[in-house]
Amino acid sequence: MNNRIIDFRMPQSLVMGVGASRQLPDILRKRGVKKVLIVTDQGIVKAGLAPAIREAIEAAGVGVAVFDGVEPDPRIEIVAACASAFRAAGAEAVVGLGGGSSIDIAKVAAVVAALGGRADDYIGIGKVPGPGFLHFALPTTAGTGSEVTPIAVLSDAGEHLKKGIVSEYLYPCAAIVDPELMVSVPPAVTAYTGMDTLTHAIEAYTNRFAAPFIDAFALEAIRETGRHLRRAVTCGIDLEARAGMARAATLGGLCLGSVNTAAVHAMAYPLGGTFNVPHGLANTVLLPAVMEFNMPANLGKFAAIAEALGEETRGLSRRDAALLAIEAVKELSVDVGIPQGMRYLGIPRDAIPAMAEGAIQVTRLMGNNPRTITVKDVQKIYEDAY
Repeated sequence: MNNRIIDFRMPQSLVMGVGASRQLPDILRKRGVKKVLIVTDQGIVKAGLAPAIREAIEAAGVGVAVFDGVEPDPRIEIVAACASAFRAAGAEAVVGLGGGSSIDIAKVAAVVAALGGRADDYIGIGKVPGPGFLHFALPTTAGTGSEVTPIAVLSDAGEHLKKGIVSEYLYPCAAIVDPELMVSVPPAVTAYTGMDTLTHAIEAYTNRFAAPFIDAFALEAIRETGRHLRRAVTCGIDLEARAGMARAATLGGLCLGSVNTAAVHAMAYPLGGTFNVPHGLANTVLLPAVMEFNMPANLGKFAAIAEALGEETRGLSRRDAALLAIEAVKELSVDVGIPQGMRYLGIPRDAIPAMAEGAIQVTRLMGNNPRTITVKDVQKIYEDAY
């Protein structure tokens, strides 16, 4: 697959570094924006981040309205409420301020406000017929990488599943990645989102459609996570660690448009959609079991993951080195305080068959898995992760 054609895209502008968020007002003015809607959640408002960003934008002469109704793993219906707030405010652009949930809602609301219809109309790949209103992304967590992806994930409460919208029109105009916005993130959320970053990178690197150009991003995201996540969790004000995780998340996000994720994410959807398990946590409890299933498909790549996570592999067989990758992921997960198994998340064991049926339907991701996977395999992996 080394010679396959890839279509690599990213936001028109990527601004990174400590204090980068202070450039947002100038970026908006250069785009001719007169009024913007900040899309965020109440936690970001209470933390003082949203008011500070609002004041900075208003000081530059740009009008601001705020929609703070985003929820974790947001329901599809939140998009309609956000688009209505956009129209009522007379806004011309959207700023997604927060974790992946806020950024994803901002992406889709910009489309719905411009093109009409409902978010449901655009679920799938390439269903968005044209550009929406201008939208900008300021992540406050190092996790989803949504600030640089063409993907938005929404929860369908009726079907107890998460559903994705994938479109080139979902890339933000500008992604502004500032570690200063991440220092107040609680340890547990830092752990969940950081392990989500690691999952993105590992799934992209071992993907059936992996490509050498994307592998470079994925491996560096794995290295950065291994170096910095423990420190970011245990000392949130460590700006070096926060910056390292911000880089990791963005690098992991850059893998998703061209390659995307695989079975871990597909299997995590029912955990979030049915049992409201945070996305990063769901990925983390599943990742080692999926890695063990997939390892025979490419021992060399799994050995490289072990090396990227700092494991000593000299003198080991490829299989033994590959097994070290799984152990390294487990150790990192333990060190950052992640529960070791689905049983600790309040998920009944008898839910596994239904979850397997739901996960196998996420063909957009299951088709990327490096090893062919059946519903029986999915059930077995859930059991192993229980």
